[in-house]
Amino acid sequence: MKALPAIAAILCQLPSVSLAAEQLFVASPLTQEGQFTGGIEGPCVDSVGNVYAGNFKKEGTVGRTSPSGEVALFVTLPTGSTGNGMRIGALGEAYIADYTGHNILRLNLATQEVTVFAHNAEMNQPNDIAITRDGILYASDPNWKDSTGQIWRIDAAGKFTRVAEGMGTANGIEVSPDGAHLYVNESAQRKVWSFDIDTKGALQNKRLIKEFPDHGFDGMRCDIDGNLYITRHGKGTVVKMTPQGEVLQEIDVLGASPSNLCFGGPDGRTIYVTEMEKRRLVQFRVDQPGREFSLWKSAPQTGEVEPKNLQRFVAVKNVCAWPNLTLMPDGSITAVLFNQPGHGTMQGDVDCYASKDGTEWEKRATVTQHEPNTIRMNHSAGLAKNGDLVVLCSGWTNEQQPDRPKQADFRDDILAPRVMRSSDGGRSWTKETAFPLAESAEWSQHIPFGDIWTGTDGALHTSTYQGQFADPKKGTKTKSWRSWSLRSDDDGHTWQTVSVIGPQHNETDILPQSDGSWLAAARTDSMEIFRSTDDGKTWSSLGKPTARNEINGQLCQLKDGRLLLSYGVRIAGRHGVCAKFSEDGGKTWSEPLRIAHSFVGDCGYPSSVQRADGKIVTAYYSKTAPELNAYHMGVAIWSAP
Repeated sequence: MKALPAIAAILCQLPSVSLAAEQLFVASPLTQEGQFTGGIEGPCVDSVGNVYAGNFKKEGTVGRTSPSGEVALFVTLPTGSTGNGMRIGALGEAYIADYTGHNILRLNLATQEVTVFAHNAEMNQPNDIAITRDGILYASDPNWKDSTGQIWRIDAAGKFTRVAEGMGTANGIEVSPDGAHLYVNESAQRKVWSFDIDTKGALQNKRLIKEFPDHGFDGMRCDIDGNLYITRHGKGTVVKMTPQGEVLQEIDVLGASPSNLCFGGPDGRTIYVTEMEKRRLVQFRVDQPGREFSLWKSAPQTGEVEPKNLQRFVAVKNVCAWPNLTLMPDGSITAVLFNQPGHGTMQGDVDCYASKDGTEWEKRATVTQHEPNTIRMNHSAGLAKNGDLVVLCSGWTNEQQPDRPKQADFRDDILAPRVMRSSDGGRSWTKETAFPLAESAEWSQHIPFGDIWTGTDGALHTSTYQGQFADPKKGTKTKSWRSWSLRSDDDGHTWQTVSVIGPQHNETDILPQSDGSWLAAARTDSMEIFRSTDDGKTWSSLGKPTARNEINGQLCQLKDGRLLLSYGVRIAGRHGVCAKFSEDGGKTWSEPLRIAHSFVGDCGYPSSVQRADGKIVTAYYSKTAPELNAYHMGVAIWSAP
């Protein structure tokens, strides 16, 4: 995960300031002495420059200070809670380490609502927190009496995982700008450690980068170059240090006991320090913006034009989704989506949500009911001729299979699809199990994907794909793929394979044309368009409209006759969702439009429908985006140019 391309784009927009014309690394008071308690902590900065710090006038409060130094009570925390370290999330919410309540609190800065984001009675405190680009929190957790400590990881659902123990008094904590390292300092031991963060968020390769001979440590932050700023409690300074441990600068903060710091100001180059001796905020200017300031400042600047009047919404939180939209006969929209925040590593099902226009969504029902130790997640959806909503859904089992060794979690075998049917708009569902099975152990079961449509022949049509196992006796690792055209002659109750659409392709979406032909958008490392003129019996390629890692794609027919291809973008610096148009049946395509942004490549899988008023509704998923730093289904509503 590389944050630097997005940061570089942000910095190009920041005000131009001559560093030679201003005084750097010289502290001055922001607030008056004594306005906070001796437990002043935090701090964090919102999008307009206000500074939030804990324990204003009395413990258990949060004060808000304007950039000019005017301070007032902002919120009183719940009884029994006392704030320490604070961080800002992607939506501008504040996360607070509540060391007396053993919580991570979430503070809505717009409504002043305080909720418990996560609680863990096993914690000593927590003391301070750090946040990654994908919204994962790391919390330091010292035991001051025993001079020991540990580190916790808190995921987007608020689940705690202990990721380091046997430490000294773990205190200040920060993530490197590229997201690859976690830094932790130990107050009593005066040591600064670096860990590698692996792809699952675990910590590895602990190594000492600096040990100081005297005084203590407290809060810690990085600038965008990766330099660490660490408060030296008892010495009255903030030290600037490279990630290799070279001290570059030491700044006097006008009081003996700095407790924490953050970056803010109009360009991210003002550091605010909470200082406990004088019980006030102190500020000084530096040469580079802070990592966290730049992290959520704006969406990545990717270069594509956005449609006019584009609106984006967080539709459903804490779901990986892979949504499929269906335009219902009454003009409403249903979304069938996977209901867990992860890629099939936990038990789960597909849910059905509905919206009258794409702006607000309500859950109607859980479509599938998975068996114990299995997951139902891969799906296709559409309308039967009689108006029923039909969903095909496969998944995975976590049960070891008799002919092969135990595999990774929920990767022991692919489950055969179920046929799910609703006659009341997705509120209740019936199950049928008749579906073509894999013809040999060499191939996986069929995996549904994309839309279900009625053809001019009166049959329902859809697509599935299969994986060819490298060695079915050893595991479920695949060496190749193929995608299929399927049809149903009894309005979706039973299905049969027709032909292979893409011989090396997997997730494929099909679309009927007014002349009786069919189009398909099939995935390899990009999207390829296929066409059939014989009801799916044979297919020919029309070319590849997207580049490598511009996947997955969905086709939609617009009212003006054009084709819309919406697709995910998993290219560093351009993550999100884009769209292209074709006026000649998929032979040539327009330049891309930007529909949505994501901070990471774990995103995409768009599905689009067009409302009666011509507006396009595109649903997609992201692990972290400007709208929310957690797994969610996002929705964009826009007009085609």
